[in-house]
Amino acid sequence: MNLNFLKIFFRNLRKHTVISVINAVGLTIGILSSLFIFEYVFFERSFDRYHENGSRLCRLVYDRYQHGKLQWKTANSFFPSGKWLQENYSEVQDWAVITRKYNISVTAENVVGDKVFFNEEKTYNSTGSIFSLFTIPLIRGTKSCLDQPNTVAISERAAQRYFAGDNPLGKILKVNGTENYTVTAVYKNIPANSHLQTDFLFSLETYLASRPGLYANWSFDGFHTYILLAPGVNHEEFCKRALPDMVAQNYLAGLEASQTRDQYFLQPIPDIHLYSNIEYETEQPGNPKIMNILFGFAVFLLVVAWINYINLVTALSLERAREIGIRKINGARKISLVSQFLSEALLFNLACLAITLLLFLLINPFFKSVTNIRDFNLWAEPGFIRTGLLVFAVGIATSGLYPALALSSYKPVAVLKGKFKNTAQGLTFRKGLITVQFIISIALLTGTLVTFRQASFLMKKEMGVDYHSGLVVRAPRTADQEDVRAGKLMLFKNRALELPEVSDFTFSSDIPGQEINNWFSGRRKGYDGTDTKAYFLIAADDRFVDFYNIKLLAGRKFHENEQASRQTILMNKLAMERLGYSKPEDVVNQVVVNGPDREWLVIGVVDDFHYKSVKTEPVPTVISLSDRQKTFITLKPGSMPAGAFASLIPKLRSLYETVYPDQPFEYFSLDDKMRLDLKPDNTFASVFTLFSALAIFIAVIGMIGLILITINQNLKELGIRKALGAEMNQVAGLLSKQLMLQFAVAVVVAVPLSFYGYQHWFLETYIYRIDLHIWFFVLPTLLLSLMIFSVILILARRVFRMNLRDVLQYE
Repeated sequence: MNLNFLKIFFRNLRKHTVISVINAVGLTIGILSSLFIFEYVFFERSFDRYHENGSRLCRLVYDRYQHGKLQWKTANSFFPSGKWLQENYSEVQDWAVITRKYNISVTAENVVGDKVFFNEEKTYNSTGSIFSLFTIPLIRGTKSCLDQPNTVAISERAAQRYFAGDNPLGKILKVNGTENYTVTAVYKNIPANSHLQTDFLFSLETYLASRPGLYANWSFDGFHTYILLAPGVNHEEFCKRALPDMVAQNYLAGLEASQTRDQYFLQPIPDIHLYSNIEYETEQPGNPKIMNILFGFAVFLLVVAWINYINLVTALSLERAREIGIRKINGARKISLVSQFLSEALLFNLACLAITLLLFLLINPFFKSVTNIRDFNLWAEPGFIRTGLLVFAVGIATSGLYPALALSSYKPVAVLKGKFKNTAQGLTFRKGLITVQFIISIALLTGTLVTFRQASFLMKKEMGVDYHSGLVVRAPRTADQEDVRAGKLMLFKNRALELPEVSDFTFSSDIPGQEINNWFSGRRKGYDGTDTKAYFLIAADDRFVDFYNIKLLAGRKFHENEQASRQTILMNKLAMERLGYSKPEDVVNQVVVNGPDREWLVIGVVDDFHYKSVKTEPVPTVISLSDRQKTFITLKPGSMPAGAFASLIPKLRSLYETVYPDQPFEYFSLDDKMRLDLKPDNTFASVFTLFSALAIFIAVIGMIGLILITINQNLKELGIRKALGAEMNQVAGLLSKQLMLQFAVAVVVAVPLSFYGYQHWFLETYIYRIDLHIWFFVLPTLLLSLMIFSVILILARRVFRMNLRDVLQYE
């Protein structure tokens, strides 16, 4: 762009200040919103792609079928799996295994000798090979740090928490008051975009030392197995050859005897976060369909913004027609004119982009804190740079090329004779672009209603478990003898129940809002081991069923003070059916055999319940009495005035620290825990609403710009109409007439597209979903039409109040 073109560009900006501002605001908001959406989408798609071996690293998972029916799909596997595959197939270069070590208490002495203790929710026992397979940089120590028993590698975060910057190597961590581990390594904090999040990796040798039978055990699947394939190996082809062979060579006979089949898969670790949602995932999985919707949403925002630009620039064509005509008469070639207008489009877009980047840098820290995208650098993503440059280049080319071609094609003779004003050149194209804007706006408004209604539906749906108003305190993990530990727990319970704010109390191994972590295997009495089936297990006390208002279908609940030694259990309907019964009454007082000969009496059947959230189907569950697995203490506040709940916490803390002076006091709301699984859905609904509003705002301000241009170009006509007695509603009708057809076409196109898209691309991702009613489409249509008519009425009022002398003084 030469200096003369630059002067013309800035002169036109000053001449059409309002339209230029509308254009700049629309483009800036569109690009800025799209950047934030792209950042979140690329973060979700970036999981585990930073590992050096990521393309060759896979997790071993399997599905189990019995009598032809799916029993479970799990991320777990058997300990010998990785070793066997490496020894028998050269395609496997290395393997690693981790197993859960959840809900522990960790104690250490810091540099000044003070005792530091915290509850750690999610830690793992691991083989040392984890550092060879995964990219987990070590700050201190070596990759052999977990080769010896009673060793532990900790993250930078944990090192700071327990040792306050002091060198932690060689220091001792005490777990649950009984296990001592020597810190042998410190690793960098695992990035947020990893499916494996933990601050502690304990030596797996410690775990196996007390369980030597697991080295060759093909029945206990409490491990996650990762294998590193050789370069060039296709994991799907390898699955077909090696994994059936692994089953056949090790435990096929046992499967066939019980009419059971295991089907194995290898999951590339970059696919785990978005494309794996099975039992015992290490982290909450994402939703690929939601990411695709958001990506399309970002593109829609850009499209709406660039449509505004095209419409406003071409609508101003009459203002520049004489300029173009004179330049053509003076010998300007079409290529020169096209270059000028493309340069203007590029300069305008780059200016908006510069403003956008400045705003993005200012707002991004807040956005990252809200979305928990810590340590993620969007600009370091090669996929984003390629995609961003491509989208931006296409947008500039498209938004600049059409106006450039349209403006440069004016015939100088017609323009200079003043005949150009009566031509319909470009009107059809502009009307088509306005129709596209209306289609997108209707679809987004419909989506806002659908997403919020679905999120609300999930929050309100009955789960079969009453979790409201529950307050959870994590039970201490101490080195006390079993009877001493039980006595302290009962002391805490009795004293807590004496508080006027506490109305009920229960112990359990698991709480609503998270996956059940324990298993129970059993068969009907009189059947051999081939009939053994697996169930989820909740170990609880006699108050559990009443506390959570779980519906009893047959039999009885646990009696008050019933002894765990009686080995009585409750089953839900799914567990009853898996055991082989069709009616709740039939299974009551039946005996289930666990292990070789341990017998359990089924005393009752409860209704199925959603223990994690309504996004997860109920699972076959057994509830047993237990004096040992009291991991969580849950209490229910009684009726009390607002604000009194907060006053309960200090009392509980004081009571807890009196009974357990060397244990961390940790509590949380059960409502908050349950909502965690639904948080992504509520966040998506909020994000969808926010950016829908921005997209509609862009479309509306673009429409305002178009109407203003129309008014300016037809100002004398409107003035004459007013002088001849036209009313304001007639002026409004004249301005709205050209938009009504586009809006009607947009409704006809947008409604079926929205119905199909939200039904098949969004709602089908949920187990339980709403039905799409007609008002989901009628209401957005009415709202958008109301906005359009409101804008037209406001501008018509402005026209109707104009001074006729100023408009018609030269006629």
